[in-house]
Amino acid sequence: MRGTGAMGGMALAARTGEVLAAAGDVRALLTRAETDRADALRSAADRDDFLAAHVLVRLCAGRLLGRPAQSLTVVQSCGRCDRPHGRPRLVEAPALGVSFAHTRGWVAAAAADGPVGVDVEACDGVPLDWRLAESACSERELAALRRHPNPRLAFLRQWVRKESLVKVGVASLDELGRLDLPVYGDDAPRWRDWQLADWGGGEVVGCVAARERVRLRLLDDP
Repeated sequence: MRGTGAMGGMALAARTGEVLAAAGDVRALLTRAETDRADALRSAADRDDFLAAHVLVRLCAGRLLGRPAQSLTVVQSCGRCDRPHGRPRLVEAPALGVSFAHTRGWVAAAAADGPVGVDVEACDGVPLDWRLAESACSERELAALRRHPNPRLAFLRQWVRKESLVKVGVASLDELGRLDLPVYGDDAPRWRDWQLADWGGGEVVGCVAARERVRLRLLDDP
């Protein structure tokens, strides 16, 4: 196995069905804890999204490590309870940071030399819930959203950026409003020592947070 000292990072996104089709026997790839959590979901679409996200993080880490996805074990643990959720890690490469996310019909995953966080959200076309925006955005961000020609899309962009920062451990979901991030412009912003790499804008938007910039690309990109 390659060492993680000079790997950089990798992030992938794909439609749920594409990941499941590429994976083959999904349940043989995942752990019993993962399949049990999937089976507990009532919606078949939610189960597929969950399974695809857990597959994609193995595919992503496997590409970075030069290992087959089936040789990697993803575990999650929570500091507050004994349930198998919380920040994921690889048993075979514990120093490698990994993250994954799913939304309706899409999944994303990232792996990097150090902490990494990824999030993805569907652009559903519904009007912006300003109460949610007020709880998750700073006053400066809210002012920018009110001037934006597409405030819903601009908010989703902020949301995935902030969720990616939550996943690297710099804030909690209750503290999103204190993360004051740039709203305008296509260039990926920074927040303190973290690089934020944006992706999408049609069906979905996504973001990866890491110490070094990691480009989020489609699974079938060369």
